[in-house]
This record gives sequence, structure tokens and C-alpha cells, in this order.
Amino acid sequence: MDTKDLILKVSKEEFILKGYTNASLRDIAKKCHISATAIYRHFKNKEEIFDAVINPFIKYFNQITNYIEKKDNEYLKNENVSDVWAFEHDGSFQYKLLFGEYNDLVVLLVNERKQWFKDFIVNYEFEATLKYINQMKKEGYKIKDFNLISFRVLLDSYLEAYLNLLNKDLKKEELFSICNEINEFYTIGFRNLLGF
Repeated sequence: MDTKDLILKVSKEEFILKGYTNASLRDIAKKCHISATAIYRHFKNKEEIFDAVINPFIKYFNQITNYIEKKDNEYLKNENVSDVWAFEHDGSFQYKLLFGEYNDLVVLLVNERKQWFKDFIVNYEFEATLKYINQMKKEGYKIKDFNLISFRVLLDSYLEAYLNLLNKDLKKEELFSICNEINEFYTIGFRNLLGF
């Protein structure tokens, strides 16, 4: 493992253990068996290290959302718009995103940057949905008028419902089942609000 990767590995452990504020570059350097100044050869500051630590989650989020957007567009192209609600909208997307491979980074982000994290997810969902609705309108679908503020507030509460599960001691099957229940509950409301 090269020095930069070692710094990221140790920093991640320190951020998770102590939190961003209490994690010290001096302690990180010591655990990497390098000088504190050696860290600055790879990173400008602690914030840049934090950004690099969470970057795998951001990349994963972009991969999974790009995949879903592609599939949603195929449904639109093939005039199967109602199938959008079934594909990856059964709680499995949220389960994979929040409780899957990058759960430790999600917990770190929620503990250290909850509002940023929520804005990141909600803003994406908001913009992606409006973009999709505009595409639907161009294809001749009639879309119900809805209040954008209501929509954003509902997206926020939808995400918060999942985030409330982060600190629960649940088995994988139970967690997945609850994700499905949350999704089923909100899907009814979103379909009613959006009108498709």
C-alpha cells in the first residue's frame, strides 16, 4: 500500500472512531509511521483528506444513479413509465446505497455532515425527477401539477426515514424488509403527488 492510500485508510479509521473534529493529523501521521509534514505532500489539509475518504461513496452513488436513470429512460422510450416505480424502487436501491458496501462512509457522513449529505441526496432526487418529468411531458404524457416545496419536503422526510435506521441493531433481512415498507409507504404518496 502506498503512502497516500495508507493515509486515507488510517484517516478513515480515525474519522470514524473520533469524528472529524477530534481526528488529528498528527495522530494519523503517527499511525502511518510518517511525519505530520509528510501528509502535506499528498493532501492540503484535513478537509481534503475527508473528501478523499468519502469519495468512494460519491462514486458509487453516481454509478448507481446513472444506471437507474438509464433504465428509467428505457421505460419512457418503451412507453412503460409505470414500470419505473417497480425497478429499483422497492427499497433495494436505498438498502444498497445506505446499508451496503459503503455503510461505514454513510454513517460517517451522517455523523459529521448530515445536512450536506441530506442535501446531496435530496437535491439529486429532486433534480432527476424534474428532469424525468420534463422528458415525459415532451413525450406527450400529462403530468399533474404539484407543489415543488411539498415535493422537496417529502423527499427529505423519505430520506430521513431511512437514516433513522442507521443506528438500529437490525439483522440484514429485517433491515431490507423495513426498507421495502418505507418505500412502499412513500411510493403511494409520490405517485399520487406526481400523478403517474
